[in-house]
Amino acid sequence: MKYPINENEMPLNELEKLGLYKDGGFSISPENIDALLAGRRTDMLSMAGLNIDGLAIRQLDAKLSLSRNELGDVQLNIHPIYREPQWHPLLSDDEEKALIAGEQHVVSKEQEIDGNKKKKVIIEYDDLTREFIAYEPDEVQAPIRVNGEELSEKQQEAFRNGEVVELKDGTKIQHSATDNKGIRSDRKRLILSVLLDGGISYLVFRGINNLKGRFEPQSEGYSEGYNRALTDMMMADKKLREKGNEKTVQDLAQHLHDKQESRGYTRTVAR
Repeated sequence: MKYPINENEMPLNELEKLGLYKDGGFSISPENIDALLAGRRTDMLSMAGLNIDGLAIRQLDAKLSLSRNELGDVQLNIHPIYREPQWHPLLSDDEEKALIAGEQHVVSKEQEIDGNKKKKVIIEYDDLTREFIAYEPDEVQAPIRVNGEELSEKQQEAFRNGEVVELKDGTKIQHSATDNKGIRSDRKRLILSVLLDGGISYLVFRGINNLKGRFEPQSEGYSEGYNRALTDMMMADKKLREKGNEKTVQDLAQHLHDKQESRGYTRTVAR
């Protein structure tokens, strides 16, 4: 998947100060690294024994994200846990209250840029950090297919806008900027197909968080569509292996084993 931030732009010095990068390796999960590269927030991370610019910090619990400043340089953002919800200039009091109470999950707004120009932004509430998060839906890469079912243009647009999208088999999905995977569902497992360098990349997600405001337990996700898409993905991977393609996932079966669920997802490519 093409990310807005390249791996070679990662602010390694700042991550090293937080104890998250040392001796050429990261101490955070691959899915959290992908979240950073995609411009999303990580999971809540617990960092201890820090010394930042002479300031000793015994423990810091926070989410992290990466963004570009006005010069185009990548900067690290730290999102600690605030005591009170942080006011957002685009929201009214009623909209803030509705998001905090979970009566609404997203609010669509227009933000003025460069004088008379305006851009659409979607605003969510992160109940862990007590912050409001705004993102541009045009920058969200919607899946082409979910569990083998092709999404219509209308469904893809709804996904980018943070709305709940229901598939033919009843599976429900929703984009979320507060989630490090960028997606929530009433199923714990999903297989997404997205465009990658002119081909199709299969992303296998496991351990997905439930839809916002949904209290019913999630399905395990072994639907007919999921199983069929998994078979198609493994067949595509097998064909690429036979051709000697280096972009296939190594030891795919091991990655799909339940013991690897803490990684959240695996990926392979079909061309």
